[in-house]
Amino acid sequence: MGQAIGALFGLLTTFLLTFVILMFGAFIPADVVSTTIVSNFLGYNDLEIKLAIVGSLLYPPYLGDILPYAVSQSTVLMAVAWGTGGLVAGLLSRDIVQGIFAALFAVIIGALLTWLIVFIVGTEDLTAIFSSLSLRLMQDTLMGALYPGIAAVIGGILGGGITRER
Repeated sequence: MGQAIGALFGLLTTFLLTFVILMFGAFIPADVVSTTIVSNFLGYNDLEIKLAIVGSLLYPPYLGDILPYAVSQSTVLMAVAWGTGGLVAGLLSRDIVQGIFAALFAVIIGALLTWLIVFIVGTEDLTAIFSSLSLRLMQDTLMGALYPGIAAVIGGILGGGITRER
């Protein structure tokens, strides 16, 4: 299908998988996702804050130092979600190299979208998008994309290797 479709579906798969697991987090063992993360996630009714919590779970650990509702540690769920998202990105891109790039693009696009949702939730003034606080938030989100990128690339290699033309 291509890199763009693979990156888009890999990103959607990652966020939807994490969102669904956190919704049913009371039934998930504490080794996969902490009970404090689940209770924090279920404690809010706003979809924007729930998406910000999902984003901070997928891009740890720097957002947890800044935001009161963010996750400050890496979990097994982050690695599983990004591995699955990278696998979907690789499957849809249909080649190993394109699968790697699709998985990396999914991670970077997700980091930028997480930065935007956290910025929009955290401020009332949207004209401050180029302020130092906003740019620090973007830096922390992009720095947190290292381990998700590794997990997604591994999934992209597997997905691209499975569906490549022989």
